[in-house]
Amino acid sequence: MDLERAIRYSFDDQEWAAKLLIAAAVGLFALFTSPLLIGLVGWAALLGYTTELIRNVRDHHPTPLPRWDDYGGKIRRGGNVLAAYIVYNLPNAVPVCCFALTGTFLSDSFIGSTTGLIVMCCVLPVLLVYNLIIWPMLALGMGRYAVEDNIGVFFQFGDLFTTLTANLNVTLQWVLYTFVVSFVMGIVGFIPCVGWAAAVALNVAVQGHLTGQLAMVVEGDVKPKRKRAR
Repeated sequence: MDLERAIRYSFDDQEWAAKLLIAAAVGLFALFTSPLLIGLVGWAALLGYTTELIRNVRDHHPTPLPRWDDYGGKIRRGGNVLAAYIVYNLPNAVPVCCFALTGTFLSDSFIGSTTGLIVMCCVLPVLLVYNLIIWPMLALGMGRYAVEDNIGVFFQFGDLFTTLTANLNVTLQWVLYTFVVSFVMGIVGFIPCVGWAAAVALNVAVQGHLTGQLAMVVEGDVKPKRKRAR
């Protein structure tokens, strides 16, 4: 896997500014409208865009950053990815439920506070391990979905896990690179307005390329007979 290429490639595209600006605008729309649920449309569009990017990386497209067209198609494809994200992340709601049960209802008692602390100390390490497992699985699922356009690929849990463990070195490299990029984008995101927009756009471009690389290394190129998403 090539982290430098994932960072640099988008700027080799003559249309990079327009593509990233639209991605930033869609991302900001999603961020600021999420409380109204309409933001889900924005997230779906970004995920659909990322799916096309992953497909282009697997297809060795010379300029893999997709154009912003066919918004309806992007939202449809991204909606399926968003549904998979929600299913994969349901266990992450456990700490919230634990806090509600032990922190809110029993917060005035020593027993309640102690119980809440013990439960959280037990749950959080398990969730950390869970996320280290499911995020590569979700990424590989996106790599397959980019080619097959079938939401069922996300839920082939056994096959996804087996494929990734058989390519453990590549999987761990993807996890490391993803963590580094997320950390850097988190720092960029502390800058109001401009930083928010840049973090969203660059995160989509870099993480999408890394995910495409993961799928390409683990499962190979897109078959020539398939139609490009671009």
